Amino acid sequence: MWRIWQLNCFAGRAFTALELRKKLHGKRYPLHIIDSVIADVKCKGLLNDDFYAESFSRSRWLTANWGPRRIKQALAQKGVSETVANKATKQVFEEDDPDMSNQDMLHGMSKSSMDRLFVQASKQWLRGQDASPEKRKARIIRWLQYRGFSWGVTGFILKKLQSQFPP
Repeated sequence: MWRIWQLNCFAGRAFTALELRKKLHGKRYPLHIIDSVIADVKCKGLLNDDFYAESFSRSRWLTANWGPRRIKQALAQKGVSETVANKATKQVFEEDDPDMSNQDMLHGMSKSSMDRLFVQASKQWLRGQDASPEKRKARIIRWLQYRGFSWGVTGFILKKLQSQFPP
């Protein structure tokens, strides 16, 4: 019976160790069984918080334009350690390019990540063309901050938008 549940559980989506622990606890399994199951699936490679964190980070960055801070908060809620979350967001936003030097980094983001963010921010900026410059500025700041980007990234993108699309 456990094998069937195991296959069904992991067929839908990946889990962190904490999420699986909560799921099993909710089904009223004894704690020693829960610990045994988690150890078993980790041993088989079916449960890996490092892989989960990197996959989750990349997904949220590419589909929802979430920034590092928001991704780290979501990972913390899922029980991923701060160290693992930092490593995952670093992999996604710095894109571990061996040819990239520290000079190619802007506020903790690779040039390609910053360029991608600028394209998305440009779409938001151009949507509010009928609004005053102050409202457009406030709107883009809220948009970037809500998504979890630092003030350094927000300021850089804002200056670039204002120079690229003058009023």
